Amino acid sequence: MSARRQTSIKVDPEAWEAAKVVFEEYNLTVTDAINIFLNRVRLERGLPFPLNLPSPGLKKAMQEAENNDLVRYDTVEAMMSDLKS
Repeated sequence: MSARRQTSIKVDPEAWEAAKVVFEEYNLTVTDAINIFLNRVRLERGLPFPLNLPSPGLKKAMQEAENNDLVRYDTVEAMMSDLKS
């Protein structure tokens, strides 16, 4: 194996800590996991998982959530009726 390259990356600290807990279950360090990811990208010549754009409905829902313009329901039944239509 060739020499390792030292690097610095900026990550979301909450995501880092949560991922660290998961990786520990596999007896991996974050560095190990990053190297696995990078090698999968290299071998597959792309991302090693599907990456889809949000559907038009999801985009609309995301925009509504950002604008705090969400539909409010008085009852679960009213919400379920709306979802079925």
